[in-house]
Amino acid sequence: MQPEPKRRKNGTTTNHTRTVSVTMTTMATGDSKKRTISNSQREVWKLEQEIVASMVQMEADPPIDTSVVPDNPLFHVIKDDHKDVYSFSSNPEFYGGVDVSFPENEEDKAVAVYVIIDKRSLSCVYRDYKYFNLTIPYVSTFLAFREIDPLQELVHRQVREYPDMTPKAILVDGNGILHPRHAGIACFLGTRTNIPTIGIGKTLLYEGGWTRERLAAAIDDFLQNLNDTIGQNSQTLPPQLMHVRGTIVQRTSPDPTNGEAMSPKTASKTNMQEPMDRKTLVTELSHFCNGLAIPLSGADKRFPILGCALVGHGGHSNSKKSNQLSSGGTIKPIFVSIGHRVSLTKAIQITASLCQHRIPEPVRIADLYGRELMRSSDKSNVEVVDPMQVQGDREMAATMS
Repeated sequence: MQPEPKRRKNGTTTNHTRTVSVTMTTMATGDSKKRTISNSQREVWKLEQEIVASMVQMEADPPIDTSVVPDNPLFHVIKDDHKDVYSFSSNPEFYGGVDVSFPENEEDKAVAVYVIIDKRSLSCVYRDYKYFNLTIPYVSTFLAFREIDPLQELVHRQVREYPDMTPKAILVDGNGILHPRHAGIACFLGTRTNIPTIGIGKTLLYEGGWTRERLAAAIDDFLQNLNDTIGQNSQTLPPQLMHVRGTIVQRTSPDPTNGEAMSPKTASKTNMQEPMDRKTLVTELSHFCNGLAIPLSGADKRFPILGCALVGHGGHSNSKKSNQLSSGGTIKPIFVSIGHRVSLTKAIQITASLCQHRIPEPVRIADLYGRELMRSSDKSNVEVVDPMQVQGDREMAATMS
């Protein structure tokens, strides 16, 4: 995780058609000063978010495919369309990732990073960056106004100079419609560039009736019930699931407002089996899939499903952290949501197929590159030149076939 950004001086931010003055108040507290965004500014931003939410295009989810795994009331499977042809395909399949890294010293600049990877090898074939001053403090649910401008510039530059490398979708370090006003930074980037975008959240931002406890119970409940179902259908389900190894998705979203989600202990009583912990369940279930998704319902009729919690993906990390398993995928969820011009099914499919670790490769590589740039700028102890003036730093693949 990048360090918490420092508070900055007053400044401006640009939206689609105009420049919005950012109004902040400064309160002295001892030797430090805390800058906050005024209520009137928050209202202006909320209006902008409502405009963006109205511009988001959500593709329809395709019908549930029961050709491999028969119709099941508990779950369905999303197949990776290109799973069997990666090593044979001669055509690159590009996906982008964006991230912003922050300095520890408030006098330094932050850096926005944009990378493109080829899905066949998960290798980075393009990268670009832009250092910029943070003129807006971090305010929860208003992240886009702080980071969107440099990210948008990077994507537009790539589309202008290397249009053949434009990715099929960009994965964004931040939420899409999984947001109180359904307009996270992934929605901003998508509507501004007209490229499909997917929000990748590391923490549950919009709870919409969900609490962390209810979410944890809902995840464990689904994993336990799925493991029991597979065990009860051991002659048919295991070979069917192993043949596909797609993403297993809970058929219906748990209702976060209808009391506490059933705990694994309660669920297991139905089957008279001792419940397993999540680590054990993920390890067992990872033999059959590349991830497990739990849909997250919302109260707004325009957005009945806001996104999903994804666990059991990745599994190629050697990390000793408790939330990583070297062979069974991660037990700590990420939150996948529509940004623009994708369906939730497609967003889940793309995200799970791009995961070697907990965070999908485009976002993870962008994060690592941003950290590297921050370290090198700290060591140099000199003012960083804006890459917009020197054409930045791009790394292209030797061949583009």
